[in-house]
Amino acid sequence: MEPAVDDPGVPLETRLELFRLVLLQRLAEERVMALYRQGRISGSVYTGRGQEAVGAGAGLALGPEDVVAPLNRELACHLARGVTVAHVFRNFLGKATGPTRGRDGNMHFGVPEKNVFPLVSMLGDLVPLTVGAALAFKRRGEPRVALTFFGDGAMSTGDVHEGLGLAGVLDVPVVFVIQSNHYAYSTPTERQMRVTDIAARVEGGWGIPCARVDGTDAVAVYAAALLAVERARLGRGPQALVATTLRGHGHAAHDGATYVPEELRARYGDPVERLAARLRADGLGEDEVERRRHAAADEVAAALAEAEAAPAPDPATLEHGVWASPL
Repeated sequence: MEPAVDDPGVPLETRLELFRLVLLQRLAEERVMALYRQGRISGSVYTGRGQEAVGAGAGLALGPEDVVAPLNRELACHLARGVTVAHVFRNFLGKATGPTRGRDGNMHFGVPEKNVFPLVSMLGDLVPLTVGAALAFKRRGEPRVALTFFGDGAMSTGDVHEGLGLAGVLDVPVVFVIQSNHYAYSTPTERQMRVTDIAARVEGGWGIPCARVDGTDAVAVYAAALLAVERARLGRGPQALVATTLRGHGHAAHDGATYVPEELRARYGDPVERLAARLRADGLGEDEVERRRHAAADEVAAALAEAEAAPAPDPATLEHGVWASPL
């Protein structure tokens, strides 16, 4: 496994935190997949296996007052913002103490006190929402940045076109992290867009600077995202980052991804193991690497036990929180 990029500007403690985040996402999502197969999750599951480095790197690059709007594959971004694994498990299990109080069994939640916007299922919808937040920061004169994620498929939606256009015209402090994973569900990128170089489309179509980065390399993603965030914060307008990677699973838990050719899979390494190799190259002993793996596994196990012990919602509250009461 090729190590992550050797960027001397990323200190060892940051690399260790990136390792913790990608490990937690991998292990937590493996537990979620198991719960789904046991019939204990009523919704579907959309994992970020193979893409953990993107959410971890971009999430860790943000400042505490910045806001982020993750999608359903960016669990590591939630964790980087201080959201706990137990909080995530409580939502998947539909617990009363979960963020949606048992109304959702997926990643459709936000944590306002952590400056995490809730997921909107319609892909691309988070782009204009995030641009709106960035516009508010600019009008108030606040040195804050808004960041969101989207993928290949969302590049073909109207909301993304409108949001990128608005961001460029208004010159707002926003960062777009585009996960280029070759597919929009099962449709290959070349079947949905003629110009498949997404960075060239962003730069040429909307005049937004767009960096390219290996999306399996958490250190490289972090360094590129940090630079984009700081440029946006300094008033240089919207920034974008294309992180090229490949989903390790299908679009959702029910999707076997049989449409992905083996030669494409062979081109991509494992973000978790790649970062582990980088840490070994940094001088971290194998015993210490394994200790951190066990610590992450223990944290996930404890979080699941806590979530399983949490109370179920009271059926009498079913109509609470809806837009209108029944007649």
